[in-house]
Amino acid sequence: MFRVGLPVMLILLIGTAWFAWASYRRAAQAERALAELHAENRALLHEARALERAVAAAEQGLRTLSSHPSVPRDVAVTADLTLADVRRLVERKELDD
Repeated sequence: MFRVGLPVMLILLIGTAWFAWASYRRAAQAERALAELHAENRALLHEARALERAVAAAEQGLRTLSSHPSVPRDVAVTADLTLADVRRLVERKELDD
């Protein structure tokens, strides 16, 4: 019994060690991928905030331009249309990559 049991135990031990090592490698790889995903997500959020600030500044500039008394009426109407277009694009998320 001892002769048959030892090789079986050895095979089970080697199989268990291999399975544990493979599981550890997969977990480490998943952790690295998750860290990269989080970093990319933070960068995209930062870029989105910068775009939001730029749109807000553009809206303010167009609002100022369209309400200034020295600006001709056709320019003011164009500025208002542009502001409406910017809002539509931002609200419907039609901005292209």
